[in-house]
Amino acid sequence: MKHDIAIIGGGIAGLATAAWLEHDHGLRDVVVLEAAQRAGGKVHSRVEDGHVLEWGPQGFLDNAPDTLELAHLAGLDDQLVRADEAAADRFIVRGGRPRLIQTSPLRFLTSGVLPFAATLRILWEPFARRRPEGDESVFDFARRRIGKGAAEILVDAMVTGVFAGDSKELSLAAAFPKMAAMEAEFGSLTRAMIAKRRQSRAGGAESGGPAGPSGTLATFRGGMGQLATTLASSLGERLRLNTPVREILRTSEGFSLRGPDLELTASRLVVAAPSYVAAELLAGISPAAVAPLEAIPTAPVVVVMGSYADRRAFGAPVHGFGVLAPGVESLGILGCLYCHDIFPGQAPPGRLLLRTMLGGARDRDSVSLTDNAVLDRVDSVLGRLFGRKAEPDRTWIIRHQRGIAQYTLGHLDRVAAAEAAAGEAGVQLVGSSYRGVSVNDCIRQARSTAARVSEKR
Repeated sequence: MKHDIAIIGGGIAGLATAAWLEHDHGLRDVVVLEAAQRAGGKVHSRVEDGHVLEWGPQGFLDNAPDTLELAHLAGLDDQLVRADEAAADRFIVRGGRPRLIQTSPLRFLTSGVLPFAATLRILWEPFARRRPEGDESVFDFARRRIGKGAAEILVDAMVTGVFAGDSKELSLAAAFPKMAAMEAEFGSLTRAMIAKRRQSRAGGAESGGPAGPSGTLATFRGGMGQLATTLASSLGERLRLNTPVREILRTSEGFSLRGPDLELTASRLVVAAPSYVAAELLAGISPAAVAPLEAIPTAPVVVVMGSYADRRAFGAPVHGFGVLAPGVESLGILGCLYCHDIFPGQAPPGRLLLRTMLGGARDRDSVSLTDNAVLDRVDSVLGRLFGRKAEPDRTWIIRHQRGIAQYTLGHLDRVAAAEAAAGEAGVQLVGSSYRGVSVNDCIRQARSTAARVSEKR
């Protein structure tokens, strides 16, 4: 079989690349090859007895035009659901209990989220020393600008929520490029935020201030997986499931792809698989890409979803968006999302639906715990956080051995080296391993990749 373009990997990045190739460039002779029995990768949802259960991302921020446009192309406009106002309250663990994160600067200063001295240190941010040369970790950046206390609590919790990572290991420029850009442009996060608010008051929020518009968390009625399954369905026979690629060869016509049940040629090739899979696939045609691809680590994540028959199962109501646990708390979990409040339609009326995450870069052994050990830990930690132990009457456990790519120091250099080497072999790389782990990032990268592929006719 011969195709114009082959895409290896049917996760959200691969599916979106195929969609953009057709929509933006009119290219339909595309085949997507997925090793698993379903498409979507970690973007997967299941609906059981009124529960919408997410295997991967809980949602996406609706400030990304590419994602909204892709949802529109997929015919999902009427399926969009935005987070309920009840989910406005967000919490962070300090001293073993959840503390409300106040959005008002004055209320934040008196909220007790940070020790008093750490709170005062934040006020010194406009006078912090300049960024040193070279790559800088997220933790070092935060410590330099807002102090060690805020870095260990606020910023570390943010890193936990996005990457399940260690803020002392992750590269600021790779993991949070907007923060790096804010400092570079304004010299201070405080001045950048002031400028953003001025733009917002002037009506310019939609065009983006220094950090961009904030956005609202959104999903679909059938969960995030609804986007993936709809895109997969639109491909029809151009999507081949249960079709692993074992070998890539260069030919006079482009590429020959081979596997247990596969032998096809393609003029152009996109690898939308994780970096560790891409390293194996490119070994024969781009040896120089292997080392930088293999050097991109991942963090394991365990997702535990629990459904409770009583909204007051823990005594007091569990209300808001959720709670994150910074590493200094050594709590045993990364955080917990209150799904029944974020998207009320994801839980039957009157029930609590909690989504607790364990593992991450600092607790890799959690992924190997037995189911009983995982549930015991979650029950114990949530009991301490919420004031009373409660046991769900339904639970679901999902293990991601290689959950989230870690953009450690030097990541952008490794990505540039891998992309250059793969590019010399005529291969485009795309996915969460490279330039953003969110669904929005993957869809944005996919559009750029489709544009590059379309030029190489």
